[in-house]
Amino acid sequence: MKQFKVLLSAGIFAAALSSALLSQAEQSQQPKSGQPLITSKASESATKHSLWKAEGKKSVVYLLGSVHILKDEDYPLPEIIDTAFTNSQVVAFETDIAAMEDPGTAMKILGKARLPEGETLKTELSPQVYEEFMKHLKDSGVPAMMVEPLRPAMAAMMLEVFELTKIGLNPEKGLDKHFFGLAREAGKEIVPLETLDFQISLITDFTKDEGDALMKATLKDLDKIKEEFADIVRAWKVGDSQKLDKMLSEAMTESPAIYKRLVSNRNHNWIPKIEQFMDGNKTAIVIVGAAHLVGKEGVVELLKAKGYKVTQQ
Repeated sequence: MKQFKVLLSAGIFAAALSSALLSQAEQSQQPKSGQPLITSKASESATKHSLWKAEGKKSVVYLLGSVHILKDEDYPLPEIIDTAFTNSQVVAFETDIAAMEDPGTAMKILGKARLPEGETLKTELSPQVYEEFMKHLKDSGVPAMMVEPLRPAMAAMMLEVFELTKIGLNPEKGLDKHFFGLAREAGKEIVPLETLDFQISLITDFTKDEGDALMKATLKDLDKIKEEFADIVRAWKVGDSQKLDKMLSEAMTESPAIYKRLVSNRNHNWIPKIEQFMDGNKTAIVIVGAAHLVGKEGVVELLKAKGYKVTQQ
């Protein structure tokens, strides 16, 4: 499974919590010198963007595809994206980011991300997968004691985020966090599409077999994570929905049950809420992982199938 499924689909919560869990380790770990940062200036000349305009009978809803972990160099954003945000009175995110930032909530999340007492990654993963994970963990420099009590999906994401932070990416620079801060400062109406508890369950309610499969796929992709994530960001910047859809299709083929859980089910659940925005009297912008907007079961095609006019910007 491609790592973008986690960072573009599982939600901002996954990247943010992974980063928080790694903060102690990073006090003694610095990015290795000589490792190039992912760079892309493609958006400066892009004619299309990961932004769509959906027109309802009463109001317009902008659909903005997000990457939950970016870097300073990815800003400023194209003017058309900033304008869509500025013109929107309502801003919808995948989850309740304000609640996610509460220290008390962080402790609650961490508790649910941990395995029950007496269980560890060693008991949850197959021997071969566990051995491979520990090898990668040792190479990363993350203390094993921080990871052993975590559920496999959370441990896999933690390792992914650590690899991405080593090349300059930062969950605090993700598009969701960026626009949440601006929306709060501007006093815009902020609406979560899902509860924080639901987002937590996406990561913590995997079966034992699903957790093992997710970890195995993650380890397989770690060596290529830098190059593949660079491709993802480039496709996102120029609004190459076909390329993003191709990546998503590969992940769907590899793990259809996980794809359904993280992507398609949620897309369908969001449609009635987006329709409510279009029936309202305020312009809205919906900011969700870019993977949710592309493909046959993406939000864009689901809205078109219901007769709405949706155009890429």
